[in-house]
Amino acid sequence: MAAFDYDYAIVGNSAAAINACDTLREFDKEGSMAIFCEDRYRCYSRPLISYLVAGKIDNKGMYYRPQNYYRSIKADFLKGTKVESIDPGKNRLTTAKGDKIKWRKLLLATGFKSFIPPIEGLEEVDHLSFISWDDAKRMMRLTGKTLNALVVGAGLIGMKAAEALVARGAAVTVVEMMDRVLPQALDDEASALVAERCQLAGIDLNTGEGVTGLESRGGHKGRAVLDGGSEIDFDLLVMAVGVRPRAELAEEAGLSCDRGIEVDEFQLTSEKDIYAAGDAVRAMDIVTGEPTVNALWPVAALQGKYAGMNMAGAETSYPGNSSMNSVEFFGLPVLSAGIVNPPDDGYEVITYRGEREDYRKAVLKGDIIVGMLMAGRIERAGILTSLIQERANVRRVKNFLLEEGFGHINFPRVVRQGRIMDEMAGLRVAGISGDRGGRS
Repeated sequence: MAAFDYDYAIVGNSAAAINACDTLREFDKEGSMAIFCEDRYRCYSRPLISYLVAGKIDNKGMYYRPQNYYRSIKADFLKGTKVESIDPGKNRLTTAKGDKIKWRKLLLATGFKSFIPPIEGLEEVDHLSFISWDDAKRMMRLTGKTLNALVVGAGLIGMKAAEALVARGAAVTVVEMMDRVLPQALDDEASALVAERCQLAGIDLNTGEGVTGLESRGGHKGRAVLDGGSEIDFDLLVMAVGVRPRAELAEEAGLSCDRGIEVDEFQLTSEKDIYAAGDAVRAMDIVTGEPTVNALWPVAALQGKYAGMNMAGAETSYPGNSSMNSVEFFGLPVLSAGIVNPPDDGYEVITYRGEREDYRKAVLKGDIIVGMLMAGRIERAGILTSLIQERANVRRVKNFLLEEGFGHINFPRVVRQGRIMDEMAGLRVAGISGDRGGRS
């Protein structure tokens, strides 16, 4: 037996893991590789589960790599295999079946799990989460007929679950402790626009109230008691209060963790040869300048790419990223990035309110754009998100930031030429030319 069973062991099978695998193969064509996955599916797009439930895509539409993907990258795909523990001192992991595997480099891309709050009576009710394909399949089995569904939590996951349930014919009630829907991703104005669309679709929104107790009526049926004493009967309960990093493997192995797995600029954990990327990781946020868990698909993909480069020996610093949410509710597109709800008066906020559902907002710290939000018309959002990523000084163009035609033309000539050349160089490096499209 070789000194190592695998050169590269990857725990996880979503955006961070797959992008790490792709990048590893760019730098190391022959190194042995294994992917350990608790799921029984090949890599699929978790953000699409609401569209699957709503019938907008089929099972084939969930996959974002071909069926022969693992064979094409010369990786052993160990589906349905849970990693029980890792031993950094021996470069070894142990599976739930008792198999012991040695590795040269290890990537932890363990993702997140649902946060289940301590609500009295919850353990007696057969409730659903909404973060996996199995969750989606379970919801599809239970719906398709008129029933009363209760969704606890009005964040991105909860609101997409509510939208999918409406498409399945359910009467939906949403309960949220905060005073508005999507409180982290949006501000008051954009939240009100989304709430209006949801209410027009028949969703009953209860904000500013929490669930204090639950009473089972058998199976999925039950009754919820809210803070104010009101009661809601339901045939189906979805808990979507939030998510937490799956950092248990790292914590039990003694790796540095603080509300997520801690990594350096090379995605390396506190133990040599062990890297981490994705929703379980605290990595640099370029807007706040602090390590943050950004449980978002594009962030996970980028972290996975840099983890792969560094695992292969191409020492390259992760440039950091910022939070960004792009989603649609009942035909209303909304996009936010960076800081959308400034924590104090040290920020400048610029807003534009057009006709009907056209709302735009930019947040500046000094002359640096640190956040943006658009609802309704989001066609020009790309240039603003790139300015946030670059931490660009927008002093000369801030009066034009929210104009419908804002673009390179608004910059001084020298700056404009430099930006265009930088973007062209970036496309060449990425190997992109002609039409661009596609989405993971």
